[in-house]
Amino acid sequence: MFDHVSLLNLYSEWGVDETLTSLCTNHLDNVKSTPINPVIKTSSPHSNPLLNHQNHSLQAKNIDEICQAIASFKEYPLHHTAMHSVLPKGNPQAPIFIIGEVPDADEDRSGQVFFGQSEFWLTQMLNSIKIPLEQCFRMPIIPWRPPGGRQLSNSELNTCLPFLYKALELYKPKFVLSIGTLPARTLTQTSTPLSQLQGKWHTIHLPNSHITLQLFPLRHPSQIQASAKFRQETWLDLLRIRNAFNEANINFT
Repeated sequence: MFDHVSLLNLYSEWGVDETLTSLCTNHLDNVKSTPINPVIKTSSPHSNPLLNHQNHSLQAKNIDEICQAIASFKEYPLHHTAMHSVLPKGNPQAPIFIIGEVPDADEDRSGQVFFGQSEFWLTQMLNSIKIPLEQCFRMPIIPWRPPGGRQLSNSELNTCLPFLYKALELYKPKFVLSIGTLPARTLTQTSTPLSQLQGKWHTIHLPNSHITLQLFPLRHPSQIQASAKFRQETWLDLLRIRNAFNEANINFT
């Protein structure tokens, strides 16, 4: 009986409220992402509200306006199902941007990026190379957790990416650290496994822009805790990051 109750609770978290067929169907596969036109400045009253908000984020002039665009993106389904919008945190003028994974349950409940265990372990990692986490700008790859923590669809990712790209375009950080697989593969625009992206800096190109940035991928703290091999690899990666910062004369007080 308890298994049945657990299954019903899971369905509830996913937003399932009725059964229509005995076969599982991923309706998100048939949903097309809304095209983004950065040239558009105004919108007609009958235009797509999702497109309107995407264009609004593209017109943002600072991080506060990006946060306002995220908070007002209420027509989007993920906004409805998430407990909180996980907004960027920290000084956007910082030389380091840290881009996190899709918000987990702790981040969704708190509305804070890198909250709970993720924050603790990431702080320990960066402290080991004398980089205070609070002096880095942090932002999740998308602002909302999918229902039940399910996998993010390509359509959902493409709809939410303008918020991140706009922040990178506005502030052009000296270095970008990606945490986890999805941010690394998205920003490098490749399907290459994270294991093959690790250990080196990558030059990334922002869409619809001539801006290039330097990205270093790191494993997510949850992966590092589970494997001694990953901890050894990550320590070497952290030393490479510290060396790059030293060469760029980036110091924290």
